[in-house]
Amino acid sequence: MRSLTNFAPSTFEERGAAVAFTTPVLAQTRVRKDDRDKLEVLIPNLSDGHGVYVVPWKGLPLAFPMTVHDRMLQDLIRKADGCSPDDIRKAVLQAARCGLAGPLAVEAAEAALRDEDEQRLLINYQLIVEVLKAVGLESTDILRAGLGSEKGEQLTRSYMTKAAQSLALEPTELYARVAELATFMEPVGIATSPRPARLRRLARDLLQFRDSMTDWSTGNVSEAAPIGTFCAEVAEHTLNQVRNVVNQLDQSVAAFELLLRQWDTKRTLVRKATTRLSWLLDGWDFIITSWAEAQTRSKHEQDMAVHELFRVLPLLPRDEEKSDHALLADGLLAANRRTVRAYVDWRSGQLDMDLVMRIEAIKGKAA
Repeated sequence: MRSLTNFAPSTFEERGAAVAFTTPVLAQTRVRKDDRDKLEVLIPNLSDGHGVYVVPWKGLPLAFPMTVHDRMLQDLIRKADGCSPDDIRKAVLQAARCGLAGPLAVEAAEAALRDEDEQRLLINYQLIVEVLKAVGLESTDILRAGLGSEKGEQLTRSYMTKAAQSLALEPTELYARVAELATFMEPVGIATSPRPARLRRLARDLLQFRDSMTDWSTGNVSEAAPIGTFCAEVAEHTLNQVRNVVNQLDQSVAAFELLLRQWDTKRTLVRKATTRLSWLLDGWDFIITSWAEAQTRSKHEQDMAVHELFRVLPLLPRDEEKSDHALLADGLLAANRRTVRAYVDWRSGQLDMDLVMRIEAIKGKAA
């Protein structure tokens, strides 16, 4: 292991993606690729230390005691060999379905996968509607016949063929462009959707977290108050970036005919925007759910929860934000060194099983 003092990543890839481990000291630590394209994990503020420890991925079980669930999750991520938020999410859901993090995590993973299936069907239909609208065709006949019915599929093919002619595209090319756009937009959805997709819901929850943490910190005289204020500020800066990306995507979809015609050049912009949105919101689901759960507990427990959240707060990389949040975080850590603590003394080699169970419960709600 090596300690990185004043760790402040420049990019999201350097920051790494948050991993939903249930071992307390590893909860929400981040995985990334090193300069040899090997996986490594970043573990902040061990035993009240200053900076981040970097551990080779394969050496993680040797350095820390891990739950059985976490050993499986580590192996799944190693086999997938990807470390984007989407890669990690797939591995987390796969591990959760095995039941090693408890029945609540199984139910949450199953519900999340069902939601993704429903969103996939919804976004495909909505984009077909946008295609037909762009060329002046009605889609009500398709909906009336039923999306999954044989008649509905026949009507869809017929209308999409007419739309392709209007757009001067081959039908197969039009289908390919819509399918690729649907893949990119599935976790984001579109603005007119009656049911917001996962990342839009997460952005909405982050806004509520910012307001709740701001209210909690205002008038609070405990040592945790400035840390809570900082958490709210990081949430606000993240939301500003999220709004910019979502607005960009919504404007692209609003000019749908132009988007389809110029897909060869627009596709890269859309893909980068949706990927960036995933990185911006990565790790916040755990923060949001943890804080919601903490609000049902005593004031002292809320103070301690804020300290725990500070440890894994998803700071924006330097290239993404003018404010130096890493420097501000260092100042808070120095001022509150006696109270900003890691989950457990990692040197003891012992797991806090009560905390493991609490993290598993949070994991079940945050899937």
